[in-house]
Amino acid sequence: MHFSYYEPNSANEAVEILRGPHGTFKALAGGTDVLINLRRRAVAYDGLVNVKRIPGMTEWSAGPGEGLRIGASVPFGELEASTEVADRYPALVEAIKVIGSLQLRNLATIGGNLCNASPAADSAPALLAAHATATYVNGAGGPSTIPVEQFFVGPGRSIVGATGLLLGVDVPEPASMTGSCFQRFTPRDAMDIAIASACSQVTLEPGTGRMDDVAIALGAVAPTPMRAGRAEEALLGREPTPELLAQAGALAAGECSPIDDIRGSASYRRSLVEVLVRRTLETAIARALGA
Repeated sequence: MHFSYYEPNSANEAVEILRGPHGTFKALAGGTDVLINLRRRAVAYDGLVNVKRIPGMTEWSAGPGEGLRIGASVPFGELEASTEVADRYPALVEAIKVIGSLQLRNLATIGGNLCNASPAADSAPALLAAHATATYVNGAGGPSTIPVEQFFVGPGRSIVGATGLLLGVDVPEPASMTGSCFQRFTPRDAMDIAIASACSQVTLEPGTGRMDDVAIALGAVAPTPMRAGRAEEALLGREPTPELLAQAGALAAGECSPIDDIRGSASYRRSLVEVLVRRTLETAIARALGA
């Protein structure tokens, strides 16, 4: 059997190979899913396109006032090990720390996690709540940038499809008095897929303590990772109280559309969302206050 392997030096070259007429090719970053699926014969490709040599794909930066820029082939382990990322983007690091094992996180990339487009992708709610954007190429045109929440088009499907390429993710610099928190629920502490997850990011108004900006993102409870818009609107401009945060959790539970499967029922997932949203809001607000 003939199997091809490419190491392009530019995004356009990679996309040209992925879109070429000579077979079906798959982009290779960390390979933690691709290589396992090939070994299991769960997928069939005519070759792999290693994207790590493309400039910027394996680089990341987090300068004060500049936000966080993450190349699509950056391993999760590099971000997890950064105290600067943990201090400024605690929810993202909390999400990263529950992805697989330490060994896997040293190979697995943020681009692979997003492009797999699993509804339960752990990095997705943290990026959605942080108002992150994704930059990608898909065809002969130049790069496009969209909010990460628009990156997912269905279970296992992203906007890049099989022939596009995610270049990287940009996370804005958090405003002052901003806190964030990610939590998920699984039967086991690690090496498991979330039954439900939630991430909240809250910015408080100096002096009044009112919630000036609120983002609530959910995972594993809809066809794609999602924002809970009605719950967010219920909190904007108001002072946080236990009753109000509980109300937001109930609203978020009503917005999601979970399924019944072997890991949990739809009603169980909604109950989890109600609790996880309330808890992540409480922690995000405490962090915003410097607690």
